[in-house]
Amino acid sequence: MEKKEIYLYIPLSFAFLLPVPGRFAFGLVMIIELYLMSVCEILFKKLTLKFFNRELHNVITMIVLVSMCILFRQFMILFSPLVAFVMGIAFFMPALTSFVMGSWYSDSVLPLPQELCAALKKCSMFSVFAAVFFLIRDIFGYGTVSFPYPGGVFEIQLFGMKDSFFLFSFLASIPGAVVLLLLFSAVFFKAVSVFEIIETSRVD
Repeated sequence: MEKKEIYLYIPLSFAFLLPVPGRFAFGLVMIIELYLMSVCEILFKKLTLKFFNRELHNVITMIVLVSMCILFRQFMILFSPLVAFVMGIAFFMPALTSFVMGSWYSDSVLPLPQELCAALKKCSMFSVFAAVFFLIRDIFGYGTVSFPYPGGVFEIQLFGMKDSFFLFSFLASIPGAVVLLLLFSAVFFKAVSVFEIIETSRVD
């Protein structure tokens, strides 16, 4: 992983994770949409680069991704109106995230299958990060693990709110999400630094 990619993870994390309510159900919807946007971004990029210059290609790609977000939101309105209503503008965050991730491969000349695999690998790393983030907030903030379903949000109750500590319930709030995200980022950077040291020692 290149350093410029590492530095992009923090603003992407804030843009993608913070606008979403702290339930695993909503995070799961966002992750599914992110995979869809990432695939669409790569496929459409390959197509438009054949007909448009680089500057116009970026504009058209962003318009298409936003349009795909609108279509995905319409699908969610049909599937679960409550989930679609609660998420609101957060539906458009995967378009920004996938566009930035796709820009890492803007000069790539790899065949389409290899470029898709590379993009989905980055998407999967970010998705695991996001899934753990939402799961921790859901479990310790609400005492549940939740999933989207047509009636709204299906909850598996793990413990009651009376059994939760204030520190844990704090994670359900926006300030708590910021603190948790900063802790996650610190651990992530530390892990990357350790792996870089290990790789450097192997080369030496």
